[in-house]
Amino acid sequence: MNSAQIPNLLTFARFGLALVSFVFLHQLTGAGDNPAKMESICFAAFWLYLIAVVTDFLDGLIARRYGWVSALGRVADPVVDKVLILGGMMFLAAAPFLTTPEDYGPVMPVWFVVLVMTREFLVTALRGLVESKGMSFAAEPVGKWKMVAQSAYVLILIGRVGMIPEFLHIPPLRLVCEPGFVVFLFWAVVGMTIWSGIDYSIRAARMLSKESPSS
Repeated sequence: MNSAQIPNLLTFARFGLALVSFVFLHQLTGAGDNPAKMESICFAAFWLYLIAVVTDFLDGLIARRYGWVSALGRVADPVVDKVLILGGMMFLAAAPFLTTPEDYGPVMPVWFVVLVMTREFLVTALRGLVESKGMSFAAEPVGKWKMVAQSAYVLILIGRVGMIPEFLHIPPLRLVCEPGFVVFLFWAVVGMTIWSGIDYSIRAARMLSKESPSS
């Protein structure tokens, strides 16, 4: 096996893990009246989703460290990332009974999924437009932190139902599952999603405005 293909193999492994985790999350829609079943489903989905998220950071790290960057990876990696994040959010949104203990309301409202999807379509379109002009439109740190926050939010929502803190015997982890923190993180992710979309839009506008006079 060509070592340079390791990042791509990790990307495709992430895609497979995402699909399997979705199989479990899909079962949540029919488990609303069975807490034990919900716990079992979320327990399995949590570990699959967590491994998938870890491979996202691992393949990027390996590709940059050894220079194993390929055209296939540049296309496949962001696509799989979108499938992982949006897929997890959609399946959680399809289980409206999944609420915080004090019933703050749905922890994954549909409007939020639409917001995230809109941001992803916008950035993809801007990247295509800028790069069609021969300019590079690499990911910004704000985009990476947005991905981290979104992944953490999905994992917390799944993990609190799957009783992951209790399984790991780490009581402090229960703090991130508290209703107040879940709500805080939700609005933080909303803010980061909007902020990153605006940041990419401003950056693309500046790049295109500099390119226009010479075109």
